[in-house]
Amino acid sequence: MSETITDIRDGLEKQLKDGFAGLQKKYDSASAEIEKGNQVTTDLKKQIQTATDEIQKVVDKVLKLEEKGIGLGSQPGTKKGFIDFIKGNDEYKALQGREKSAAEIEVKKDELASMQEAKAVTSAGIVVPNFDPTIQPGIRQELRIRDLIPSISVTGQSYTYFREKLHTRGAGPVGEGGAKPQSNVTFEQKTDLVKKLAVWIPVTDEALDDVPQMYGYLQQLLRYDLKLEEEVQILKGDGLGNNLPGLMTDATLFDDDLSKASDTSIDTVRRAIYQVRKQSKLSADATVMTELDWMNIELEKDSQNRYLFANLQGFVTPILWGRPVVASDSMDEGDGTTTGGEFLVANFQRGATIYDRMSFLFKVGLINDDFVKNQRVLLVEERLGLAKRRVEAFVKGRFKPQA
Repeated sequence: MSETITDIRDGLEKQLKDGFAGLQKKYDSASAEIEKGNQVTTDLKKQIQTATDEIQKVVDKVLKLEEKGIGLGSQPGTKKGFIDFIKGNDEYKALQGREKSAAEIEVKKDELASMQEAKAVTSAGIVVPNFDPTIQPGIRQELRIRDLIPSISVTGQSYTYFREKLHTRGAGPVGEGGAKPQSNVTFEQKTDLVKKLAVWIPVTDEALDDVPQMYGYLQQLLRYDLKLEEEVQILKGDGLGNNLPGLMTDATLFDDDLSKASDTSIDTVRRAIYQVRKQSKLSADATVMTELDWMNIELEKDSQNRYLFANLQGFVTPILWGRPVVASDSMDEGDGTTTGGEFLVANFQRGATIYDRMSFLFKVGLINDDFVKNQRVLLVEERLGLAKRRVEAFVKGRFKPQA
């Protein structure tokens, strides 16, 4: 009977060992698919469940045999485990029989070495990892230029406005009976076309179906792509073809004759504010520059090495000479040696207007043979125009390179 029990025990141990090994491989396959961003297939899920059920059947068989009094533990001639050692200790038996209130059990080195090795069961490699469903986006630039300019909605594909071309002043004092002086003004008609900005991306049906958050993520990604190009066009579009006439394209260059040899970037901004007022009779309402140049301004120190702007324990609102400063990554930083960063000082509110024909539109469709490829196209587009009402209200330039 001893041999029969040993055979049963060995057979059950082999079934459990093989079962757990097979289950582990299936869990590894499932984890690999999840790490790749794929879903676990239905077939693999069934295989995992089947393997789990088979292992449970073996465990149930062991329990039934134990209930019938057939012991499957350590047999004669086999190594005893730590629990078997404790149960056979006289101190422990006395404690169990309430002959002693405590048991002091000594385990010698040779006894410990003769014990059967016991390994703790852990969840390592078996538990399927949990994943945050939120797709983490890549680096995104903050878009700030559009907020400086007023916008209005239009319904056509072009917009027309009149701009004063020449005003001849004539007002003056008039004596009794004298002829009144005459004033003259001429206008020019300006017509600009609404331009279209668009971008699209292909995506498979499986990606949209298997990853629920993919649709929203791609929509936001395309919107950012579109709005980034919009900012570039508003600032630096050349007005040719389908490009917008950018604010800096026709802006007046900063007059270097206003500068002095000892001027810092702070002085340059103030002189540019003066130039805007001098040539347009409008007060500048904002300054656009690079983040690098604004950092250099914040780090300016006086003769006693004290910061002029920085508050090391708090936030400093980006304001210079009473005008907000907009640090934009769309401005060029220069090479730092021969050229400094770009700046634009202007009255944005009265100097330009954005005409929105179609602010933002998202479309989903098929092109060419996408249908047979289980592929769709996601597209975003907008239509807008940029009117520079007062070109003279914009002054652009570059700061001196930092020493």
